Amino acid sequence: MGEAGRGPPLSVNNPGSGEILPKSPVHVAVFKTLGPFVKILIAAVLLSLAAVSASRAEVVCTLIVDAESGAVRLQEGGGCDTPTSPASTFKVPLAVMGYDAGILTGPDEPAWPYKAEYDANRADWRVTTTPTTWLRDSVLWYSRVLVAQMGAERFGKYVADFDYGNADISGDPGKNNSLLRSWINSSLLITPEEQVRFVRRMLAGELPATAAAQAAVVAIMPSFKAGKWTVSGKTGTYYERNADGTFNSRRQTGWFVGWAERDGERLAFAYLIRENKKTADQAGKRARDALLARFAKWGKGEFAWAQQPRPAVVPVIGPPQNGQEHSG
Repeated sequence: MGEAGRGPPLSVNNPGSGEILPKSPVHVAVFKTLGPFVKILIAAVLLSLAAVSASRAEVVCTLIVDAESGAVRLQEGGGCDTPTSPASTFKVPLAVMGYDAGILTGPDEPAWPYKAEYDANRADWRVTTTPTTWLRDSVLWYSRVLVAQMGAERFGKYVADFDYGNADISGDPGKNNSLLRSWINSSLLITPEEQVRFVRRMLAGELPATAAAQAAVVAIMPSFKAGKWTVSGKTGTYYERNADGTFNSRRQTGWFVGWAERDGERLAFAYLIRENKKTADQAGKRARDALLARFAKWGKGEFAWAQQPRPAVVPVIGPPQNGQEHSG
């Protein structure tokens, strides 16, 4: 808060402080009674503002285009052409592969039971999972089982045929983990621009997969209401690596990728943020919520596409978290 907005310190005992004092005995009594509570409230507000200022996310890219024509409706940030890990947004092309290969057969089939050997680090992943709940809850082990059933050769061919990012599924050097995590802060990289292009191709049924497979994924994509918009999309989160290859829990990158529809209009989007402070939950969820909030304001003068300034940061707030790998 600037000097002009701060004002003099609260006091009922210092007439020379420049403040306006209550003029009646009743007002004085009330002011004295509420004074400590007002001070506590002000302190709490200042602490909250400090917390928001201390924990911020860089907007790497906001890219929103007309899904049919590709015309850009909004572009923010300088990283729309910079490759990065797709993290759990890769579940979208992976689902198309699964349906095209005949491994996934419906919105609720196959329903694979959880096994202890999957070693899931989240309680909500230790349950029987279907294609719909896989995308909804971003269940990492389901992706790995699907890729294993697909096999390395077919998996690699799909990624290459889809022209998905750099199509590099080699994984971490020397780790032999291509089928386990090549898409989670590893070898596979994609730009926000490429993400949007993939979404547009899928919506148009133009991927080298059956039309039924692409339509099946569109049908089970997590969906949200944002004002007059229906927004469908997938989040993704990963921790950046330290120089020694370990994960840095203070550096999260979060995606939200998908499309939005209203009154016959359909837009494809990719939103990417990078955080530099420990924060609660996944950065991908915060990216999703931030973009949904902006869609909800469309038409209220707060989402002016042509005049929207390019924000350097968006605020996020939350307590520290542990360093476990995320996939949400």
